[in-house]
Parts: sequence; C-alpha cells; structure tokens
Amino acid sequence: MEITDNKSFCVYAWTHMMVTASGKPVRGEYWPCCNWTPHNDNILNSKGYNVKESTISDFWQSDEMNKIRTMMLEGKPVSGCKACYEEERNGTASLRQQENNGWKRHKDLPDIQDTISKWQETGICDEPVSIDINFSSLCNLKCRMCFSGLSSELAKEQWSIIQKEGWEVNHELMRFQEDDLEIIDHGKNNRLMSELYDQFKNIKRIYLKGGEPTLLQTMYDYLNYPVDQGHANDIQIKFNTNMTNVQKRFVQLMDRFKKVDLTMSIDGVNAVQEYIRAPSKWQAIDKNITYFIENNHKADLMVSPCWQIYNLFYIKEHLEYFDNLNKKRKVEVTPIILDFPLHYRIDTLPYEIRQQAIDKVKECFKLDIAKQPTLYKKLHTLLKILMEDKEHNQIHMQQFVQISKLYDKHRNQSLEKSLPELYKHVKKYF
Repeated sequence: MEITDNKSFCVYAWTHMMVTASGKPVRGEYWPCCNWTPHNDNILNSKGYNVKESTISDFWQSDEMNKIRTMMLEGKPVSGCKACYEEERNGTASLRQQENNGWKRHKDLPDIQDTISKWQETGICDEPVSIDINFSSLCNLKCRMCFSGLSSELAKEQWSIIQKEGWEVNHELMRFQEDDLEIIDHGKNNRLMSELYDQFKNIKRIYLKGGEPTLLQTMYDYLNYPVDQGHANDIQIKFNTNMTNVQKRFVQLMDRFKKVDLTMSIDGVNAVQEYIRAPSKWQAIDKNITYFIENNHKADLMVSPCWQIYNLFYIKEHLEYFDNLNKKRKVEVTPIILDFPLHYRIDTLPYEIRQQAIDKVKECFKLDIAKQPTLYKKLHTLLKILMEDKEHNQIHMQQFVQISKLYDKHRNQSLEKSLPELYKHVKKYF
C-alpha cells in the first residue's frame, strides 16, 4: 500500500502551508491548508501560530506540526482535518485525496517519500514548496454567505446593521467581529514579506485569494518579485477572484508564470449573482470573463459556485452559461456545497421543498459540461442531499428567513423579486 492510501495521510503536512487574513485572537494565522477547521482543531489552537508573533519557520518546524505529521503516518485522524473527512464520507473527493493523487503526477515536485524520510531522520522538515496566502480582507463585495473576516465591505455593512438593529441580530446570523473592521494587509508586515520573498527559492505553487486579491497592491508586488528575479517560469499560480476587477496588468501578469489556474467565484447569472454577491453586476462580470479569455491564453479556467439555498433552483441556468462558454474556452466547474453557516445549507430546507428541486438538478446531466468528473460527482452528491428524507432544522430555517429579511432591508433587495422561483417555495416561512 502506498503511503498516500493511508486514510489520514495528507501530502500537504510536508509540503504546504497557509497564511490567513482572518483569525482569533490574532489576525493572520498559519494553517496547514485552506480546508483546515480551526474551531475543531485541538493541536495548533493550543499555540496559536500567527504572523505577528511567529515566523514561518516557527510554525513549520513546530512540535505541533510534527505531532500532526506523526499522527498522519500512524493513520490517526487529525481533528483539524474534519472538513476533508466529512467530504470523503459523503462520497466527494476531498482536498486531501486530490492533493495526494495529484502529487504523484507532478514530476517537478519533490518526492514525498524522500521528504518524509529526511524528516524522520533529522526532525527537520524541508521548507514548503506550496503556499496559500490571504494577503488581506479587502473586498468590494459583501456575499451573503461570507463572514466579516474575509470581506471588508461585509464587515462595514454588518457593523452598520448592528448599530441600527442592535447586537442581538449578530448572534448566529452574521458572525461579525469588531476586529474585522480593520482591513488587514500583510504587505505592511515587513518581516513576513521578507520571509515570503525568501521562500521563492523553494516555492513551486502559490495559491492567492482574499478578500479580492486583484484590489491589493501587495499582491502585485508579491507576484512581480519572482518575475523580476527570474523564478516565475518555475511557479504555478492558483488564483481566486470574483471577476469584478479584471485589469490589463492582472491579465498580463498571469501570463508570466509557468502555469495559471484561475478560479472564478461566481454563484449564478443575472439577478441570482447580483443578489448573492452584492453589489456585483452580472453584465460587468460577463464582460470581464470575455476580456480575460480573449487576452490570456495560458490560464486554465475554473468556476467554483457555492451551492446553497439561494441558488439551488438556479443551478441549471448557471451551468448553461458555462456550458456555452465551454465551447469557446474550456472551463472546469468545481462546486462547493456550502457547509457553514448552517442557515444557508441546502438541507436546512424542509424535505418537501428539496423535492421540488430534484427534477431541475437532474436536467443538468443533459448538459455537455456535466460530463466533467468533478461536476458529475457533485451533482450526484447534491441529489443525495435533496433526496434524504430527514427532518429539517426549524431553528436554522427561521434564521435563514431572518437573515434574508435583514439583508434585503439594508441592501434594498428583495428575495421575492430577485429569486422568484425560490420565493415561491419558501414564502410561507416569510
């Protein structure tokens, strides 16, 4: 049996790390990966490695990270890896599985067994070759399912709502934290940036997200460094963007790297997108997608919709758009089935409402794009959720109604007008 077949093992523990923009008690934490669940973690939380108090090396060579690595080799579950374990139980390929399988195919990446053997002999882990960075919470959108630590605009809005409506609206609805009003920018942390620049001698893969990273000069400074130093041709970039700010310099910069994976965070078309990801404008996003496709021929394109209550009845229309786009330029669809906040989860809807969406989801399989393995599996997982005959959580449903009304009021939006098909099914709860 290969080591990657171990049900606990993840190649990321020896190769990858993340720098967050959010976090408690100090904003800017070091995590093993983006799928890490800190609220479930009982290892790293005890120490709280962060950009203000710790170096990258402090985190990477820590007793805590070594404990995680040891547990994985012994086949013991790691508490912070809960999200991957749950995806695997639901029959979906987790990030852990994807990276374990993918590592075998990348000949330019270190042999993982050699890396592990060296660590076992010396107690020192080779520096990460892959890094995931949230430079800032700066964002121009206030997506309904997001939280204040990842969107400066949402933080401002939630604080305004609390001042008008009272703190009670925050509990279990918005998850606002006052610290999030400060827009963090890791570019102002000279020690951290010096460490990150130094990492380029080893780095093979960079994952950038926000906030909205295209808004931040720090992001451009960071990526221009390997371009200027001649490292860019050896580096793969993965980039998350909401496609509202596609500038010429961004398109040109993406062309300078060995490989680029551009992931578009788009949850619907027309009114659906504008309702979920206010104040985005679909016409502008559509124009930006076309501009990128016409002016950048290197990037592999993906769209990663977040499937939730709001867009459940509109998934087919969303997929149709990218099915048509796929005829011009290949676009991989890699959906996320929302897990948190609980009041937006699809299984929060009563069983009889979920039943009404089954036929629409089944229609999606007729599209050519549904033949993509990841999308095909996610659609089947979604059907499983819709068909599961279990009692819905009435409290979470009430919270969904509360938060929908609250944002509609303060954004001058209307669920009834923007999402009429959904409203038809849920109006009795309103």
